[in-house]
Amino acid sequence: MIRLQRTDASRYQSLDPAAQKARFDRLQSLLRDASPATKSVFAEPAAVQGSTQVDWYSRLGGQPQRLSALAEADANAARARLDDALNDVARIANVLEGTSADDAAFLRAAARYPSDDDVFVLNGHPVVAGWGHGMAGRQPLGPVAAATAATVAATGGAVAASSGRWWRVLLLLLALSLALAVAAWWYFRDFAWPPWFDYAAFHESAARNEDELEALAGALDRDIETLLARCTPPPGAAFVAREAQQLRERVSELDGRIATQASVYQHANVAPSERLQKLQPRPPAMAARITQVVDQCAAIAEEQQRREAEEQQRREEEERQRQAERDRQQQAQAEAAKREEQKKRAEREVDEFDKRRANAGGKEGELTVTLLWNTVDDLDLHIHCPNRAHIYYKDRSGCGGSLDVDKNARDPLFGFPQGPVTREPIENVYWSQGSAAAGKYRIQVNLFKEGTRSRGSRPFKIKVQKGDKAEYFEGSVSSGERDAYFSFSYP
Repeated sequence: MIRLQRTDASRYQSLDPAAQKARFDRLQSLLRDASPATKSVFAEPAAVQGSTQVDWYSRLGGQPQRLSALAEADANAARARLDDALNDVARIANVLEGTSADDAAFLRAAARYPSDDDVFVLNGHPVVAGWGHGMAGRQPLGPVAAATAATVAATGGAVAASSGRWWRVLLLLLALSLALAVAAWWYFRDFAWPPWFDYAAFHESAARNEDELEALAGALDRDIETLLARCTPPPGAAFVAREAQQLRERVSELDGRIATQASVYQHANVAPSERLQKLQPRPPAMAARITQVVDQCAAIAEEQQRREAEEQQRREEEERQRQAERDRQQQAQAEAAKREEQKKRAEREVDEFDKRRANAGGKEGELTVTLLWNTVDDLDLHIHCPNRAHIYYKDRSGCGGSLDVDKNARDPLFGFPQGPVTREPIENVYWSQGSAAAGKYRIQVNLFKEGTRSRGSRPFKIKVQKGDKAEYFEGSVSSGERDAYFSFSYP
């Protein structure tokens, strides 16, 4: 059965105080000889447990529509059928007037209904919900007054004319009922009476499902539109492609759920709702939009790569130009430094170290260490190289350097001079161009043999010449403290 509507006692006032189910059973009993079209006009009431509300059902098939909402032509046709059925009820009430005035009054009351909003049409057949009820302040509706009056007058006149001919009236009514039964059978021979079907519950469930489908569709639309904003890195076109595939799967799932919802309507023989009809074309449109966004994203990524390639090429060209400029400046600086070095060498004042070294035949190299003192004592110059090599009078070459001048040398045992003795002695170690190792050097000055009996100190000076730069050290040795140490780094 199909539920048509639910009424409430606070708004609908029953024209008969009897229980709803008992009233319906009584009505069906009184209309037992009426046509199916007449009996089906009255909806079956069912009290809602625990409340003053009543649900109204019909056994007819189809989707209910209110009489008040139909087009004029359809409404007129349905109203004509309704009037025929209600006039048939009035006719039966008039027949019962002579035998049971109470049943006649009950039928006349049952043929009344609150308004056209309480009349539903299923496949062209009218059904009254809320029959036998009225609404406060409103006259209930019923069969057409003229038809009712004519029927009452005809029947009443027949009864009043001759109480002795009642059996003729009864035979006439039986013949008429038989004719109506045959006509009803012919009319309703192909009519299908559906099983129980709760129309209101069906649409409530469908509405909930369609709410969920619309929410899913809305979320999909938003997610699809966010794809385009995520094209450029980060996260980039590859990420968008993965997201697009996931969105396509969601669209396919939505399309399947919409198709399932449509099949529910089809199975219930109910027309799809307007909301579902609007949802059905959305998945194909979403799929097309995803493809469009992916294509746009690919074009954006391609343009981005082209711009990045151009920008990289521009930066590389600028870097080449900057490097060329740096090379040119470095070359110019090197040439200027070379000229300046040549100038400094030409202009450099020859100092005491240079004079003594030149007089002694010593050489100047990339790195030169010269020791001078002003006594006849034998002072020895020792160089300890970064590679642990040791340059001194016993081993005159090491780590690229050479000891080429050793003045005031004396015999290690007896102290006799081994050559000319001078009061302007020097010792000299030099490294030719490119032979000096980089690192830390250590200088040791040793009082090897005294040339006098004095036990006083013997002062000395050291010059370390590194290219155009010179570094000087001063110190002294004596019989009590025979060694002095210094260090320098090269370059």
